Amino acid sequence: MDFRLTAEEARAAPYVVTGSFLVNGVSALVLFDLGATQSFVSVALSKRFVGAPGELDCPLDVEIIDDRSFRATRVHWGCILQLFSEQYLVQLVPIPLHGNKVIVGIDWLMPNGVVIDCEKQLVWIRTPSGAS
Repeated sequence: MDFRLTAEEARAAPYVVTGSFLVNGVSALVLFDLGATQSFVSVALSKRFVGAPGELDCPLDVEIIDDRSFRATRVHWGCILQLFSEQYLVQLVPIPLHGNKVIVGIDWLMPNGVVIDCEKQLVWIRTPSGAS
């Protein structure tokens, strides 16, 4: 999977729904990606978060582009993803992405009962919010 999608490419991808939302109070392009097993944040955006990231239990090898891999060892626990008036907790692994981007993967989508309609670019969340 190529995690260096442009905004235009992300909108055209058949397995991705995009939108602009707040993550830890910072505006970001959020990609709800059915092809991503984990949730990620661009290194540039993660530097704007309060607090340093923690360590992953096990390093994560992420394919970035042109079959190159990046070994992720850090994670931001308890990030707040604000979707309109609701707030949700999400764990975000910093990786080299362009701009202020967040990729929300299956690790967050499934536990939150998310239904994605890629054709209509809609996301429904069946469970109550995960943050206070």
